[in-house]
Amino acid sequence: MIFGISTPYNLRESIGWLIRNIAGLSGKNAGIVKCVPNSCIVNPGISPQYKITFVGDIGPTAKSRITFDGGLKEFVRESDCLIANFAGTIVGAGQRVVPFDQPHVPSVRDILADFFPPEKTFISVANNHAGDFGKKVFLESVEMLRSRGFKVFGWDERPYADVSHDIRFVNGTMWSNRPCDYVCRLEDSERHIKGGAFNFLYPHFGYELELYPRPEIVALGKKLIEKFDAVIGDHPHCPQPVTIVEANGAKRVLAYSMGDFCTSERMKKYQYGVILKLELGRSPAGKLLAGKIDWRFTRCEPLPGGDFHVKKKPLTSKISGVFPFIENA
Repeated sequence: MIFGISTPYNLRESIGWLIRNIAGLSGKNAGIVKCVPNSCIVNPGISPQYKITFVGDIGPTAKSRITFDGGLKEFVRESDCLIANFAGTIVGAGQRVVPFDQPHVPSVRDILADFFPPEKTFISVANNHAGDFGKKVFLESVEMLRSRGFKVFGWDERPYADVSHDIRFVNGTMWSNRPCDYVCRLEDSERHIKGGAFNFLYPHFGYELELYPRPEIVALGKKLIEKFDAVIGDHPHCPQPVTIVEANGAKRVLAYSMGDFCTSERMKKYQYGVILKLELGRSPAGKLLAGKIDWRFTRCEPLPGGDFHVKKKPLTSKISGVFPFIENA
């Protein structure tokens, strides 16, 4: 914390974050990685066995009603599971909140259940807001999500989640706004890799409101993709490029930031996200690999009266003006 404000950064980085909030998304490090087309084949000759879909941050929804476009629901409908980052903690009325804490209300569970079945929705809680209200309130929030049927993972008692015997989700955060010894840390993620399985890493890393990952984050991502079969990141609160890299004889998906999926945030810069669907199947040699990938932009748009509507955004010139890395995608 700095000057009584909850933040994961030192003073210099906190000032940079404040500047980006005022000036807008940073385009620094443009071109450092290349974004792939929004529909492409990662490894050829793969017959789909699983369909896994990722979305970005679930931000506090307050008293807003959030609805989802029919086309967006159709995009995810046949998925075997959905993975999202729960940015915050469900708290009760009267809970003390300091600036930049992320308090959720219980109705967020109904919002998420309206989008995709809870029993097939995997929610990561390994992020910089897991420590906002202490362990007791954190665990109460986890139990509220689990009691609704959601699969929750990302703390010391449940550091990973298995979708099946051959698919595992591992997560971990690079950041914490407050001291927090119960949330999974990114530096510990490798010890949860399951041998013989397809291991996804869902890291909370990078820097907020930057359109491109910094060189040190690219280096970290490439190090992680040598260990994990796919790396799908979050934290920057805006979409960053989706890339494909070669590692250990196969092509792997390395996506740096899914942005924000749903929130009651009225600042436009916080309303964009990516929804990413990845098909997994067996290679001729019997190895489980990524086949086809489909990703789309989303926007949580404000409606009259204070509600919001989440829908897919086509790759138009208007969108490329906001996210220029898609011009060559």
